[in-house]
Amino acid sequence: MKAFNHTSGKIIPLLLIILILMAAALGIGYYLSLVRFDQKFSDMKGKLDSFESKYEMMLSSLDSDVREIKAYLKEKEGKAADEAKQLRMMSVLLKAKGEIISSKLSLSAEKVEESLGHLDTSITVLREAYELADEQMKEKIEDIRLRLATVKGIIEVNAFKAQQELDKLWREVDTLTAR
Repeated sequence: MKAFNHTSGKIIPLLLIILILMAAALGIGYYLSLVRFDQKFSDMKGKLDSFESKYEMMLSSLDSDVREIKAYLKEKEGKAADEAKQLRMMSVLLKAKGEIISSKLSLSAEKVEESLGHLDTSITVLREAYELADEQMKEKIEDIRLRLATVKGIIEVNAFKAQQELDKLWREVDTLTAR
């Protein structure tokens, strides 16, 4: 019996040591997995921060590009509007030129009333061109309009002189359209 008691006394401390070693192994395993998890978490956080910085850089780059494109489009819209206005003015000037030539042709065919009608139309059309023109061009257009009004008075007195003046005037209008 003595041997039995003696053996049982060794088993309990042995079981206790094994239990302590198992608890230590579990604790160490938990600590190691916690350290590994923390390391993976730190790595993922670093990758996320890197991704966010790249994302922010791309967004700012795209925002900058969008602003450049908008500025470019605004510039082109302004140029297109100016060119459209210029083309409209040239169209109006060409119409006025045609009316002056028609007036001259009517006058050479001795159709005074028809010639006066074309002159009135050309003066009206030049008013429209005046509204579209810049300051330098406005002065020239207004001068031509005044000279056309003068030619209206000359037509009834001296048709030949009026034809010469009309010839000069349509050439002046032609020089304005050549710009």
